[in-house]
Amino acid sequence: MSTTCNTIMNQFLELDKNQPLPLKTTLHLLTCKECRTQVRLMTMAEKHCKEPLLVSAEDSTQAIISLMQKIDPNYLLETPVAPISMRRWIVCGIAMILGMLFFVFHSIYLDNMALNITFYCFFACAISAYCAIFVGSNMDFFVKKIETLHEHNLAMKNL
Repeated sequence: MSTTCNTIMNQFLELDKNQPLPLKTTLHLLTCKECRTQVRLMTMAEKHCKEPLLVSAEDSTQAIISLMQKIDPNYLLETPVAPISMRRWIVCGIAMILGMLFFVFHSIYLDNMALNITFYCFFACAISAYCAIFVGSNMDFFVKKIETLHEHNLAMKNL
C-alpha cells in the first residue's frame, strides 16, 4: 500500500458517521480498487457490528413510558399528530389539477393576460408548496425507501 493510499485511508477513518467524503478521497477511491475494497469492507463490518444494537424495545415499552413520565410528567398528555392518509393527499392533488383545468378552459373566454399570469404563478407556488409539504410530512417513508435501495445496491455489488 502506497503512502497516498495510507493517507486516504486515514482521512476516511477520521470522518464522522455519514459525513460526505472529500473530493480528493472520492477521486482516489474511484481510481484505486484496493482502497475502494477496504472502504466497502469497513462499511459492511460497521453495519454488522451495529446490528445487535438495533434490538426493538417491545418488551420494555411500559418501562420506557414510566421513565419518560418521570422525566416529563406531560409525556403522554401531548397527543401525537396523526399523519394524513395517502387518500387525502391524492384527493387534494386531483382537486388541484381539476381546479387548474377548470380555470384553463374558462380562461379561453377571458382576454385578461394579467389574470392568467397571476393564476399560473399562484398555481405554481401551490404545487411547489404541496410537494414540499408532502415530502416533509412523509420523510420517514422516503428515508426508509432510500435506505432499502442503498442496502439493495450494496448487496448487488457484493455478488
